[in-house]
Order: sequence, then C-alpha cells, then structure tokens
Amino acid sequence: MEESLIPQETKEVLNETLPEGITPPGSVDPFLLNGATLAYIGDAVYEILVRQQMLATGSHQADRLHKHTTRMVNAKAQSDMVRALMTELTETEIGIFKRGRNASTLTAAKNQSVTDYRRATGLEALFGYLYLSGQYDRMKELFAHGVALLAESSSNAGN
Repeated sequence: MEESLIPQETKEVLNETLPEGITPPGSVDPFLLNGATLAYIGDAVYEILVRQQMLATGSHQADRLHKHTTRMVNAKAQSDMVRALMTELTETEIGIFKRGRNASTLTAAKNQSVTDYRRATGLEALFGYLYLSGQYDRMKELFAHGVALLAESSSNAGN
C-alpha cells in the first residue's frame, strides 16, 4: 500500500479541527479522480489563493477586491498563467494538467475561447491535485510564480 504524502500527526490535527463532514487533504487519492473532479476542487483552491493575495495587497474594500479577483479568476487569465508556467511543471504535473484540459465537461465557455476554457480547466485540475496530495508549498510556489509572470507580461504589454 502506498504511503500517504501527509504526516500522520498533520492528519490527526486536521481531523480534530475540521468541521464534521469535511474531508482533510490526503484522505482522497487524487490519482483516482478524473480531470473534471480535480478541476472542481482546484477551482475553489485557486479562488482562495487569489482572494488571499488580494487581501495581502492591503485593500479591504469589497468592491475593489471583487474587481481585482475577477481579473484573475477567469479562463483567459488562468490560460495565460498555465502557458507561462508550462516550462516549470514536472512530468506528473503536466500529465495532471492534460487530464484536466482534456476532460469532457457539461459546461461551456462563457465569453471565452474554448481553448482558454480548456487550459483553465487544466490549471484548476493541477491545483486540485496539488491540494489533495498535500503539496501546499508547490501549489503556493506555482501560484506566486504564475502571478509574477502575468504581472511581468502585462507590464511589458503596456510598454
């Protein structure tokens, strides 16, 4: 049987502190989940990362936070981020991204290209995988690097 990526004491703390019915990361094998399911959890994880980053900027006005958040939580921005990150991904991460990108979904792209929507789904699947496998540092590293690359490319586009 494969050993869990999360130390036993961390699992015990999570089990004690999480509300009843919430499953701690590491209790579900992300390799057994399809791309759409990984993207489902990854969508929430990505949004939390964006919201945390927005709070860290110092602005606490809800309307301003929402406007900045929606600029990053959309298929085009997520597609741009994953394209910028592709050279940074491991083989396993690329495989997870492709599983999400190629997943058949019942929802359609709204105001976005199908290509951007599929890439965004792949990025969300990657974040879902990293979250469920307990790879928080890697998840934060990729997110921070992706945000920096997006900021750099947008400042270059303005010149």
